[in-house]
Amino acid sequence: MLKLIEGTQIDRSPVDYERKYLEGMIRAIKAKQLEPDNIEATKRIIFYTVKYLSIINIKSMSRESLEGLLVFDQMLLNTICELTPAELLTIFPVTKSYDGKRYECKDYFSTMEALQAHGLYEPIRSPETASSLLWGYMNPTVMMYQVHCMSVVSEIHAMDTGKGLMEQFFEDQGVKVETFRKYENDTGQTFMIGEDGRSFPVKKPVPRHLKLVN
Repeated sequence: MLKLIEGTQIDRSPVDYERKYLEGMIRAIKAKQLEPDNIEATKRIIFYTVKYLSIINIKSMSRESLEGLLVFDQMLLNTICELTPAELLTIFPVTKSYDGKRYECKDYFSTMEALQAHGLYEPIRSPETASSLLWGYMNPTVMMYQVHCMSVVSEIHAMDTGKGLMEQFFEDQGVKVETFRKYENDTGQTFMIGEDGRSFPVKKPVPRHLKLVN
């Protein structure tokens, strides 16, 4: 005899990580205000702020919102000043990638060398030092945080000058960068069109769970 057992329905709605990390940041700040010497609250502020800034979607953000993100970034750097590199390692472990010397990029060794040069157990003390250490920090979340913060600065620069940081850099170097515009035809096919009028279709990747059959 077969018996039907009803299982618990799984909630598959997408998680709003931006809100989740922002709320975590706020809770940690409130805990820090109640206990200024609470090192765990300090670590949670750093964790949630970096996570929040590493995934925030800045597309179509107003200037006021973008500048607000830079305020968060400055708060983050000021908070990191209270820690030592050894304590920072407990929040964001260094990725164990060891071929940086071969490809002339940061890796586990270069990150640890920078942290040890500062002193693993010496307080970081200044926002400038915190920013320098994070810039050479080999950790995917920290690296995405850096990318997004640079994107925020670039967006604000574009609002002021009409050019992003990368466009401005190439212009200063005398390198012309062609501009492309995206458009979509009546059938839903997306195309890119260059300044010379030439266009080419944008090919969308096929999801892994789909296979083409003859």
